[in-house]
Amino acid sequence: MPKQLTESEIKEKLKAAFWDINISKEDLFDIFSGKKESVYSVNQIKIYSRLLNSYDWYTILSIIPLKKMNNVLKDDVLKLLWPKSISKRYYNAKRILFQ
Repeated sequence: MPKQLTESEIKEKLKAAFWDINISKEDLFDIFSGKKESVYSVNQIKIYSRLLNSYDWYTILSIIPLKKMNNVLKDDVLKLLWPKSISKRYYNAKRILFQ
C-alpha cells in the first residue's frame, strides 16, 4: 500500500490536475476534504474524476485511502472519465473492490 501524502503534497497534486482552471490549491483541498461544496464549477465529483484521469492507481491511493475509494468510484464520477476505456477499467476496479 502506498504511503499517504501530506496535506501539502495533496494540494500540489490537486493543483497539477487542475492546471487549466484558475482555482487555488486551498480551494481545491477544501472541496476535496468536504469543507466547501464547490468553487466555480468545481465540486468533489469533478475533483475525483480529474484525479482518476490524471494519475496512476498507486498515486491515487497515496492521495485517497482505499477505505474512502467507494466514494471516488461512484457512477457520477466514473461517467465523467475519458476515454471510455479508463471508465471501464475503474468500473471493473469498483466491482472487484466493493461487491
